[in-house]
Amino acid sequence: MSTTKKSATDAFQFPQFDMSKFDIVKLSETYRDFAEKAMSQSTEAYEKYKSAAEEATASAQKSFDAMREGVSVLSAKAIENTKTNTEAGVAFVEKLTGAKTLAEVLELQGEFFRSTFEMLASQAKETQDLAVKVGGKAVAPVKAAAEKAVAESPVAAKPADKAA
Repeated sequence: MSTTKKSATDAFQFPQFDMSKFDIVKLSETYRDFAEKAMSQSTEAYEKYKSAAEEATASAQKSFDAMREGVSVLSAKAIENTKTNTEAGVAFVEKLTGAKTLAEVLELQGEFFRSTFEMLASQAKETQDLAVKVGGKAVAPVKAAAEKAVAESPVAAKPADKAA
């Protein structure tokens, strides 16, 4: 084995490449093809994300519109219930002022409490049903968009094969 001494400047010299072994035109075409493919894929991905964002915005807008309409209906129902309850209370007070005996007052009061309880239970059920309906309408656009996104996703869960 021969050991030749190298000078200190040899350690800092860069290796020389023989460029004659490379076809510059072919390399340029390869890089151009690579750049064009990358640009095409980027444009395609951008279009998909843009479309998904527009769909998400549209479904959110539909959901907000349905919620706004639903809250308006619920508010109208609450106002209607308040009016009904107030009228019932006023009618009770009118009847109460016409009572002649304590027994009659107690009878009117028992009747009022019973009818008020039934009315409040009925109103609560109606309001609950209406709220469920409003919630379903408000969630429907977002749910449909989410289901569509999952179905179109390349990583959507597929049924597992049954192992024997």
